[in-house]
Amino acid sequence: MFALDTNVLVRYIVQDDKTQAGKATKIIEGLSADNPAFISCIVLCEINWVLKSAYKTPKQERLGVLQNLLSVPVFDIEQLECCVRALKFYQDGKADFSDYLIQDISRVHGYDTLLTFDKNAQKSKGFKGL
Repeated sequence: MFALDTNVLVRYIVQDDKTQAGKATKIIEGLSADNPAFISCIVLCEINWVLKSAYKTPKQERLGVLQNLLSVPVFDIEQLECCVRALKFYQDGKADFSDYLIQDISRVHGYDTLLTFDKNAQKSKGFKGL
């Protein structure tokens, strides 16, 4: 069993490097219930960031990519419930996916408020500006 790094998933998603995309596709499409792959919360945050900053992918498309990743049964997603909730808040919110994920993981651990300097995050429930 293995985990997938951001760059493997990005190559699979964008298919912009033929050699690397081919390798990523072979690995990902070879996964099964008996042979899943782990995806960490950090990898999901990085995917959103890379698609936004490097590929200029619109938010709606990034939402679709993240939703698809969360719904693939051969991916073992770290903190899946938190990721699903964060994605729902990200869909309509002003903060980034990573902000909502940090806030929700904190909430699950008993910390209801995330202190931040991020003006966009401060507009959402569970955040407080300093």
